[in-house]
Amino acid sequence: MASDKLVFRLSPEQLQHFDVEGYLVVKDVFTEVELRPVIDEISAELDARCRAAVARGELSRTYEEYDFEHRLTHVDAETKNISKGMWSMQLVLPSFFYLLANPKLLDIVEQFCGPELIASSVYRLRPKVPSHAWSPVPWHQDLAYFEPYCDAGLIVTVWVPLVDATEERGCLWVMPRRHKGGLFPHHPDDRAQYLVIADEALGGQPPVCAAVPKGGVLLLTNRTPHASFENKTDVVRWSMDLRYQSAGLPTNAKITRLPGETRSASAVGVPVACNPPEPDLLVRSRLRPQEVMKTAAEFVALRKNHVYQAATDRWGYSAAKSKDPTYHPYQTAGVGGNWHDRT
Repeated sequence: MASDKLVFRLSPEQLQHFDVEGYLVVKDVFTEVELRPVIDEISAELDARCRAAVARGELSRTYEEYDFEHRLTHVDAETKNISKGMWSMQLVLPSFFYLLANPKLLDIVEQFCGPELIASSVYRLRPKVPSHAWSPVPWHQDLAYFEPYCDAGLIVTVWVPLVDATEERGCLWVMPRRHKGGLFPHHPDDRAQYLVIADEALGGQPPVCAAVPKGGVLLLTNRTPHASFENKTDVVRWSMDLRYQSAGLPTNAKITRLPGETRSASAVGVPVACNPPEPDLLVRSRLRPQEVMKTAAEFVALRKNHVYQAATDRWGYSAAKSKDPTYHPYQTAGVGGNWHDRT
């Protein structure tokens, strides 16, 4: 049950919409001032990567005269390595932590997951560059990537656009009311880049375009089928997706386990976390506030020092990935000491 001290409280109609439809657009969650540190740090990281690419002879110039929404579009016309490198599960910037731990965001998620809140390790930065073959994401459910044990639990995805996310720019599309039926069969796509729900499994239901203005968020359950398609503009559709769960679900966060919370037990199929390869963190707690992560420095250290643990591969996804000998989910530090994968 959510606390009665919440500041950013959803209406009964919004709560019902999320429950019935499996998604919810919430406008005006963040101010420009609150998003600015994230945008500035991403811009600085992009600038560092551009300058390094120029020094290597990979890029003719830095394109620094262009703004946040357009610079990567021009860079990408010369080399796609930078945009792929920033479409990354391992890019770690201090501002990412403060976005994950934003009190208004935690107020929203607490109303679904309860007051003992884990920020799932699975956060992603998504620079959807115009006309990229790999940036459209096919129909899938997030729970397909998680441990089977967690299928029945709720893991809330909070999709945060850093620019206005319109249909033309490649916003998300959702299949409403399909989250009540459990897990669809998935398979790796042709490039072994994503998991995909076969079109015939979705039954031809018309999807809903979930456009979100900058400052708003899109909430999804982990069972809601969703996808995004080509960006047909010259604006980079920068976004982040964040995920939250109750501490009652399996988690590898370094916290005291309380009575009634799931504990890892491999002998009976209980995993160490819903996504073992990456580290979770406690971001809100009424019962163990001293264990809540409080600083970006702790967050960066957690990501850097986490010991990789393989996840259950129920779709042959890891096997497909392994066909690429250069792939590894954890790579060494990149420009500026940030940790990221090869894509």
